[in-house]
Amino acid sequence: MKLAFFIFSFFSLQVVRAEFMPQSFSAKFEQEYISILKGTTKKGQGSIDYKYPSNIRFETSTPTQVVFVSNGVKSWYYRAPFIEGEEGEVSESDAKEGSSVYIKFFDSLKNGLSANALYDVKNAGDGMHVITFKTKTAKEFGIKEAILSFNSAKDKEFSEIKKIDLLFPDGKKSTLRFVDLKVNSSHDNQRFNFVAPPKTKKTN
Repeated sequence: MKLAFFIFSFFSLQVVRAEFMPQSFSAKFEQEYISILKGTTKKGQGSIDYKYPSNIRFETSTPTQVVFVSNGVKSWYYRAPFIEGEEGEVSESDAKEGSSVYIKFFDSLKNGLSANALYDVKNAGDGMHVITFKTKTAKEFGIKEAILSFNSAKDKEFSEIKKIDLLFPDGKKSTLRFVDLKVNSSHDNQRFNFVAPPKTKKTN
């Protein structure tokens, strides 16, 4: 009887964890990147498409047009030209080498809002949950802490996240405020493949 209860509890926990992070999502975002040491703040806007595991398309439209795409095999980083008619630049790398903190972060959320081998979780009240990455994971991911802010104190679903704060080991902070967040959105494989536009220079 005890064994049966343990098995039921174990699989129930896995279901709860799996339900938090959707298989995919899309959103527009407003971003703030703060350097604590320099006291500077950079702001921008863009969009993000994600599909588990390790598929992401992260685009900023302001202050500059930048596109980062990864499909688990290859990654591309594209910077549009500052002046129309000039060359843009694109670099291509193995996905593991070019993996961004956002890929590692969103992939890790499959563990849900409970403590696990990668991080601890604390309910900070007012609709905020603080994810503190364990030492080894923080070093590997390049993320020290993440704060998930939901629309209300009762919300605990990914679809109800209004912003994510990522705190880095060097003191820098990145904030993504989601606009028009859609979960389990449909993405074909081409969405996570990058084809450089004409007049694009390849760099290492």
